Amino acid sequence: MSDKALLKRREGVTLRAVLIGFALIPINVYLVVQWETVWGTQYPTTMGIFFNAIFSLFLVTILNLPLKRLLPSAALSQAELLTIYVILIMAIAVSGHDFSQTIFCTLGTCRWFATPENEWKSIFWRYLPRWLTVNDEKVLRGFYEGESTFYTREHIMGWIEPMIWWTVFLTVLAFTMICINVIVRRQWIEREKLTYPLTQLPFEMTREEGSFFRSRLLWLGFGIAFGLDLLNGLGFLFPVVPMIPIKYNLRDHFTDKPWNAIGDFPVQVNPYAIGLAFPIPLDLLFSCWFFFLVWKAERVIGSALGVNTPGYPFEDQQILGGYLGIAAVALWMGRRSVIEALKKAVGLGDVDDSNEPMSYRTAVIGAVLGLTFCVIFFYEAGMSIGFALAFFLLYLAIMFAFTRMRAELGPPLQGIHYSGPLQLIVAAVGSRRISVQSFTAAAPLWTFTKELRNNPMPFQLESFKLAERSGINTRKLWKVMIASIFVGVFLTFWAFLQLSYKWGGIGAWRGRVAFSVMERWVTRPSETDPTFLSAVGAGFAVVLINMALRLRFLWWGLHPLGYPLAGYYHFAKLWFPFFLAWAVKLIILKYGGIKAYRRAFPFFMGLVLGEFVMGSIWGTIGLLTARPTYAFKSW
Repeated sequence: MSDKALLKRREGVTLRAVLIGFALIPINVYLVVQWETVWGTQYPTTMGIFFNAIFSLFLVTILNLPLKRLLPSAALSQAELLTIYVILIMAIAVSGHDFSQTIFCTLGTCRWFATPENEWKSIFWRYLPRWLTVNDEKVLRGFYEGESTFYTREHIMGWIEPMIWWTVFLTVLAFTMICINVIVRRQWIEREKLTYPLTQLPFEMTREEGSFFRSRLLWLGFGIAFGLDLLNGLGFLFPVVPMIPIKYNLRDHFTDKPWNAIGDFPVQVNPYAIGLAFPIPLDLLFSCWFFFLVWKAERVIGSALGVNTPGYPFEDQQILGGYLGIAAVALWMGRRSVIEALKKAVGLGDVDDSNEPMSYRTAVIGAVLGLTFCVIFFYEAGMSIGFALAFFLLYLAIMFAFTRMRAELGPPLQGIHYSGPLQLIVAAVGSRRISVQSFTAAAPLWTFTKELRNNPMPFQLESFKLAERSGINTRKLWKVMIASIFVGVFLTFWAFLQLSYKWGGIGAWRGRVAFSVMERWVTRPSETDPTFLSAVGAGFAVVLINMALRLRFLWWGLHPLGYPLAGYYHFAKLWFPFFLAWAVKLIILKYGGIKAYRRAFPFFMGLVLGEFVMGSIWGTIGLLTARPTYAFKSW
């Protein structure tokens, strides 16, 4: 092999790596739409790491091992394998039901589900943007009733315009996120040296020497997790096969007041969750399960004091405030990098950006133009400039905070339950001051931000971290990332349409809920909501106070990132695995030191890999047999 070819392989973004990555996109996107919206199971994109992407990387890596021994010159390098992985996670990130799928659930909703009772026809119809929605009842009939096919000229022509426009919008939004990530990349990766725990498994799997797969502890952890899911999967299909219980709810023991206010209190032993938690720093692990108990204590204390305010203790609003606080703190701590990038962009700085994925000038201009495009896009759809600008600034701030949390903590999940930018804007100014036309255009954005679980921004920065560790050429990588995002969104819409015309109205409830919320805001206009805003302010303050205490006192053990994560309702399924990982890691480090931790690390990665592989196998079997199968993930 020539030196030029060898160098190209080490840079990662080779033609063969790109072709393999793009060849794997359609099946993964199709599986995501099938699992999440048709069957309502597995939900890979609600996780911080996509198990189907890890499974695909596992298959490619295993197939690559014989080539390393028999034909080394033809084997894929680590950089090429990770390029394939990055292509996949970009496409999968935008294919989830909390990103592109949710938008598509709203495009025909207002026309099809309008009734004399809900008065949607008189309220919304005249404001529907024709270029972003579908209003032909002949086209919508098969979409909502099923037993039809998307592959007719009438159906394709009815959907092609909104399909193209929404694909362009989501791609530009993702590009804007990449530009923001480029601005903070050096600060978070090189200066602060954040750990990026969720990048460790794919990096270790693809090491050139292949030492990861030679570890006995790895295969021990793999066998335990794989065997557990195999047995439980067989028990799910055949009741005569005994299943091993992995969860128990303590709520059943708290039946008397005020303890019954504690709510859902599951104790689960999910191997993959324990494995993913193990690389997280000890103080963060402790903070997560400790704050979970604090949230539960708030409920009990409130019940004991007779607090009967609806929504108490306002977890979702406090979580929103917490993430805005994290964004503010992260921006302040990284202000040096931001200022350097801005100076370089206007020609006043001399910082070297030659090793960045793109020049700082391109990143800054790209972020500004991307934000401008998103605002104008929704202005043309009928939304006021002020409403659109406020929405996207808040949305990007939350995504910025999510990205920071993933870089430092690497949680298996993130989210805010029905308390995002739209709710904050309405709470701040009141729905009375917002036009019906703005609310009509905002309906897709409500579904888009109802949980905020899967979005590409954290995955983009993690991709740059993988590139930094493995030597991938990021100047080429970000362009491939954008291409995979575009293809992923387009294929998601294709799969969604195909399956909707087959089964009828998949995910239609999301669109109905979105317009029902818009209808309520329009027909029952409200003023500023001080309770909502106070809860947001409280969450913001808790994060700032915690950060100030950490910077002031070395002994302060609580990390502010744990506060909003532990309050998210799905974290109830993960608090006990976090506690177990914290306890085991504490013992290992105390009595064995860092060497013992490194020796134990493959075992915990094996727990993750075993469940991800078996979980993907069960999901694929379900797809082939058209019947539900065991889901190792319970949210």
